[in-house]
Amino acid sequence: KERLKMKKFIYSMLLSAICVISVNAHEIWLELDEKKNEAKLLFGHFDGKQTESGEKFARIKEGVSYPDGLVKEIKRNENNVTYFLNQKSDIAVLRTSEPRKARDSEIVENKIAYTKAGRTSLESIIDFDIVPLAKNSNSFKIVFKNEPIKKSKIRVISPTGWEKTFESDDKGEFTIHSPWIGKYLLLATLEDETKGEFEGKAFDKTIYSLAYTIEENQGISWDKK
Repeated sequence: KERLKMKKFIYSMLLSAICVISVNAHEIWLELDEKKNEAKLLFGHFDGKQTESGEKFARIKEGVSYPDGLVKEIKRNENNVTYFLNQKSDIAVLRTSEPRKARDSEIVENKIAYTKAGRTSLESIIDFDIVPLAKNSNSFKIVFKNEPIKKSKIRVISPTGWEKTFESDDKGEFTIHSPWIGKYLLLATLEDETKGEFEGKAFDKTIYSLAYTIEENQGISWDKK
């Protein structure tokens, strides 16, 4: 009986640890201010609207911005990277890192991370992209090099912290719900099993990730507290 109690205790502790890991997950995202023609790259807990600063933020790269020529100046601050834009536009930032072995295998992964904000452009501006079917629409298409990705999972975090996962159809299209006023974060990943080389280091596959921020100005108001 004591052993059984101990097993249950350990099991409950493991479940608690899993929950904590899930709750404490960090994201990197972009927030676009169309009135000021600027965007900010942030790191922290999107669902809790908490951003990291100082040493924790220092390791986040400025990346390469798209479309080409959109950004006229970049300023690194204590808790964000600000991109000053030449004109009103959706913006995406590409960040790469040195290929590394996966945690539990000998497979070397090449990771390419995209962050994006805005939903006015109906054309893809990055290789791995989510594009609105109409300006400010809640219906989108997920694509890789302009080819639709079917049966892709898209995780959506709402301004309230509510989450739901949607799936693209055979055309790569999907529709989300955005009942609350505020910013929503759409998260998607894609694995490419093609082997290659990055900066002289060979890798077995590439993992693409996309964090896409959109803003809803109409809907249900809610208390941020």
